[in-house]
Amino acid sequence: MKTLLLSLLAFVIVALQSGCRLASSLDSSAHDGSAQAESTVTVHPKEIKDVLYNPGMGLADFHFGFDHPPTTDQYPRSTVAYFRWPWSDLEPEEGQYAFDFVDRIISQAKAKGETLAFRIMTEYKAGSPAWLLHKGVGSVKVGRGVFPDYNNPTFLQYHEKLIKAFGERYAGSPDIDHVDIGSVGCWGEWNMACCQGVEAQCKQYFPVEDNQIKITDWYFKYFAGTPLVMLHGGQLKYAVSRGAGWRADCFGDYGIFGSTWNHMEHAYPPVLQDPVIERAWKNAPVQFEVCGVMKNWHDKGFDIDLILAKGLEWHMSVLNAKSSPIPTEWRPRIDAFLTKIGYRFVLRQMTHTTEVRPSQKLSLRSQWENVGVAPIYHEWPLAYRLRSAEDQVVAQWASTAQLRRWLPGAQHEAEDIVTLPESVPEGSYALDIAILDQDGRAPFVDLAISGKRPDRWYPTSTVLIRR
Repeated sequence: MKTLLLSLLAFVIVALQSGCRLASSLDSSAHDGSAQAESTVTVHPKEIKDVLYNPGMGLADFHFGFDHPPTTDQYPRSTVAYFRWPWSDLEPEEGQYAFDFVDRIISQAKAKGETLAFRIMTEYKAGSPAWLLHKGVGSVKVGRGVFPDYNNPTFLQYHEKLIKAFGERYAGSPDIDHVDIGSVGCWGEWNMACCQGVEAQCKQYFPVEDNQIKITDWYFKYFAGTPLVMLHGGQLKYAVSRGAGWRADCFGDYGIFGSTWNHMEHAYPPVLQDPVIERAWKNAPVQFEVCGVMKNWHDKGFDIDLILAKGLEWHMSVLNAKSSPIPTEWRPRIDAFLTKIGYRFVLRQMTHTTEVRPSQKLSLRSQWENVGVAPIYHEWPLAYRLRSAEDQVVAQWASTAQLRRWLPGAQHEAEDIVTLPESVPEGSYALDIAILDQDGRAPFVDLAISGKRPDRWYPTSTVLIRR
């Protein structure tokens, strides 16, 4: 009996010891798994208030200052070159398109850090080419230009060919910021304001609604992938319903033409009462052109703060101030305005895995805020990279985030899980972040955070690679 009791006691002791070892093993595994899950770091970059000269926002460079560009002390640096060309300049002879001329303008703009926006006009100066009018297209002389018969089938036939040719050449190009749908009326502004004395003839030649729609549709057909804008007064609601933005050609007018009527109170607010047009900025740019020049505002005693506040309220991205010197005492207000116009991305925090092995996953999660008044309107990708102490890039990835959806007034999150290449050596690497051009080749957009490197990438923290 004593032997049996001793044997039972020994069995119990062994069983208890085995149970403790199992429990200890489970606790250890649970602890290791928890430590792995918690092996992340969160950083909070510092926001800056500097003016950012980013593509598709800010002041426009109007025809490169018409060969008399103001100094940067007189006019801030521009990032959009805005040009308006008569049809006769773009197709001086039938079928001979002036692509070389436009390409030179694009090259000059790129050299200045600008992308191109343009309008094709059919009335201003020579307007529609002589070879077209000689085909039997009626016209009437107006001021310095010629107003063509927009309902003439020959005019419509050749104008579609023109838009198609330029669309095939430049649609979707990273060098084009936006195209202004301006094929109709005086100065391409969808009106007959230049027709003093010949109003009846212009009214007869002005396109009927079906032809206005037809011309508008050609831009959407042939410039797919390029942001479009249209001046109020044309088929604006229709164009906006198809994805265009809008523009105003007399922004800042609180009495340029008289004391009883002005654009800022009597022209634009009624247009914006239509909810379709009011929401246009969410999909395509709002581009304004000053009435006169800013010096005229100053001389007439206009309230510059009120004018700029309206620009922000209407979600402006680009202001064409006609490359005319800004009154010196207004320059601080304009610079402050440029820190709010368009889009402005602040990286609020970045959380990522601190340690990873080659061929394993790296988790990247970031929170952003657009503190501007508009989104971006091009497919510019967010990207990450790992960089060694010797500035060698050992890995780079594109985020799945859709930056065009990052509207102002809300927090946005980018969450990506990427795979580390097998070939990455052990070591500590800087984790950089940037917004690239639409081809994904190089950084294109400055962020509103500190730390920008000369190559326009932003270091956020470090990642440890262990084998």
